[in-house]
Amino acid sequence: MPEYLRSSLGRGFLGVVVCGTEEYVTEKIIELVRSCRGVVVVGDFVCSRLLKHGYTPKVCVVDGLSRRAPTETVLPTHFSKVVKCSNPRSYICADPAEKIADAVRESAEAGSILISVEGEEDLLALTSLATSPPGWCVVYGLPGCGAEVVHIDEETAETARKILELFEEVELP
Repeated sequence: MPEYLRSSLGRGFLGVVVCGTEEYVTEKIIELVRSCRGVVVVGDFVCSRLLKHGYTPKVCVVDGLSRRAPTETVLPTHFSKVVKCSNPRSYICADPAEKIADAVRESAEAGSILISVEGEEDLLALTSLATSPPGWCVVYGLPGCGAEVVHIDEETAETARKILELFEEVELP
């Protein structure tokens, strides 16, 4: 990830930023996604809070960490399918990006899908924004605040694709 993007990506920029107590943020997210055709959630904390409130997103992308510390495990029993992949911190690898796009396509027939990432899932919110179809929503956690809810349309997807183009392609060891 280009260093100059780090601060702007961490504060929300395309949707509705929801800050407050855990309860308020969770209830507000559920309210904001009611009209979405499907929802992708990136982040353990947001996913687990929604599940506790009885809301199961079509796709949840988790890594077992919250603020880089182990967190309560999102139980796969809430999902019809579990997919595993790897993605190192500060990178976006092709495999998890493809798995997210596949999960969004498959969720209509397969039901809700959990994507369990070994490594870090944070930047995968960008691929979710770039590949989710219009009418869907992408929700991701904003540490120290709450979450951002983005309603996907052509403009938001294109903005996410342009940001992804700023990333340098590298070979991982």
